[in-house]
Amino acid sequence: MNLGIFVTGTNTEVGKTVVTRALVAALVRRGIEVSAVKPIESGVPTDDAGRRCPADASALARACGQDPRFAANTAYCFSDPVSPHLAARNEGRSIQSEPVLALLHKELQLSQVVIAEGAGGLLVPLSDSVLYADVIAESGFGLLIVAPDVLGTINATLTTIESARLRSIPVLGVILNRSSLTDWDNAAAIATHGQVPILGTFPEAFDAADEELARLAETHLALDDILAGAGRREQSEEDD
Repeated sequence: MNLGIFVTGTNTEVGKTVVTRALVAALVRRGIEVSAVKPIESGVPTDDAGRRCPADASALARACGQDPRFAANTAYCFSDPVSPHLAARNEGRSIQSEPVLALLHKELQLSQVVIAEGAGGLLVPLSDSVLYADVIAESGFGLLIVAPDVLGTINATLTTIESARLRSIPVLGVILNRSSLTDWDNAAAIATHGQVPILGTFPEAFDAADEELARLAETHLALDDILAGAGRREQSEEDD
């Protein structure tokens, strides 16, 4: 089992990191070898020694049981909390696809499951010529979409699904995050019109520790279906 799952959102600040941590922590607790990476992170502070301290990448490393100080789970870090292409430009740098793909493929050789968290949504630009979606398509990873369970999410989620399919990115399914008691019919509408499985409705858990997130994932996420979907994607690629 060497499975690649790429987690994207319908927008920024939809809770991708929390859901990714929950998924990672739950799989680790099951005894699965998991690598969790954040290939590109912006809004990264610098410590007193001048070292970059990526919060999301560090949180993912801890969910894997790793010491964040020694986790090489990013390809690019930038200071400004803006879109990756702009953050790179502000530092006089440019983002290339190759380092991101190299990171993903290296981790695939080391772990049973690699879970990568994107930046913002699927069509976030990395440069003037490359979108994050282009890199995900080239990686061959299956796509897991995190969408907020709020009014207006149907359109944003269906747009993300359509954009992925236009690029031949296999969509594993959708997780609705920060689920509330209000029924917006999001799950049914997305499943019907997007023809994708809803793989969980996750509660608000911003401050939860990894152990609690793992418990919530076992309760609220279809973990076996997520792994099975990623496995079918992998088998399909091998058959091709």
